[in-house]
Amino acid sequence: MKTLRYIFLSILIWVFYVEAFEIRTGIKDYGYRIVFDGVKNYEYLPVSTTLIFKIDGEFKNSAIKLDPRFVKSIEISKDTFTKKTIIYLEINDNMDPKVFSLSNPDRLVIDLKVLDKKEKQSVSENNTVKENKESKKVISKKDSDDVLNKILKSLEMQASDNNSSNSIEIEVPKSFAGRKKIIVIDPGHGGHDPGATANGLREKDINLKVALKLKSFLEKDPRFKVYLTREDDRFIPLYDRTLIAIEKKADLFISIHTNASENPNLSGTYIYTLNLRGATSKLAKMVEERENQTVLNVIKVSANPNVNKIVADMAISHTMTEGLNFAKFAQIYLKRNLKDTEFKRIESANFAVLKTPSIPSVLVETAFITNENDARLLANDKFLEKFAQSLYKAIVDYFFRYKNLVFSKGKEES
Repeated sequence: MKTLRYIFLSILIWVFYVEAFEIRTGIKDYGYRIVFDGVKNYEYLPVSTTLIFKIDGEFKNSAIKLDPRFVKSIEISKDTFTKKTIIYLEINDNMDPKVFSLSNPDRLVIDLKVLDKKEKQSVSENNTVKENKESKKVISKKDSDDVLNKILKSLEMQASDNNSSNSIEIEVPKSFAGRKKIIVIDPGHGGHDPGATANGLREKDINLKVALKLKSFLEKDPRFKVYLTREDDRFIPLYDRTLIAIEKKADLFISIHTNASENPNLSGTYIYTLNLRGATSKLAKMVEERENQTVLNVIKVSANPNVNKIVADMAISHTMTEGLNFAKFAQIYLKRNLKDTEFKRIESANFAVLKTPSIPSVLVETAFITNENDARLLANDKFLEKFAQSLYKAIVDYFFRYKNLVFSKGKEES
């Protein structure tokens, strides 16, 4: 009995043991030092005057007092999906941060050097040049929505200024040292499932053409690694399509489709994002039912339904939020680049194929195959090229102008 009790307690200790870290600070001749004791693995993203850290482990300190001469605020939260601690450290604008790690014992160090006016101007100019060169606009947690709206408004203004031109200028870097963004493109339907058919066209063929063109744009850009759920005329079950995105650890999942309706007057482009409550309009409900009809199984991670619900709740909120944010970028470029058909709006529905846990996902309906004018466009290779190009530009801006998920690892110093 004692042996069983010992084994049981050992299991409990193993299950609930989590690496913990604590914070200490100190005044230095150059400024201020912040040390996270006990931190070995972390990710770091400098975002203007906000330093963002994702740290493996639990935060031990019950209260933190940071010197307001150097630090404006600190926010600590928990990522319920990855179990990592997220720290948002907002520093004063006259600070030059230096982040590195030390071992024996493991610790993360942040040195904040106080800049004089000349140094501050020099750092500011260097940061501006770097951001312009990489086409980035950084965001912070507190004003991410505000910054997103400002970026989108700026893009809309650029579009109105260039109304006379349908072209999109795309600067592709020759090389890229960061981690490639993984994009999974899903050409809907295929094989024995043609999708919608009308006006001598089959949806599965159009979807594949757009997907291949988008793949071509992405493959020419060293910042991306791209996968297709299918590259020929074959049927892939919806379960397998989402599984491909998960297995490839996709940063973005785009499902390409072609719309259809019994009403031949309906036309235009729609983008759909995930909404677990179901469709937000009659049209969205119609599309939802059509695209979900081939689902035979529900994705499960456990025999316990409560576990499945917990996992879904943790992951799917990120999928929905970031899917919508990407859709806003796609909306702007599709509106700007496509003059022959109208971009209608962003809708949401409960699509099975978009249930990709923690992966931003959208379903794009290029145009209505059942509308004569849209069908002529869908049969036009130049239109499909413009469509794919618009999505590519939206992907670039989402990751490198807004999302900026390229976390730079802190390097160890002696």
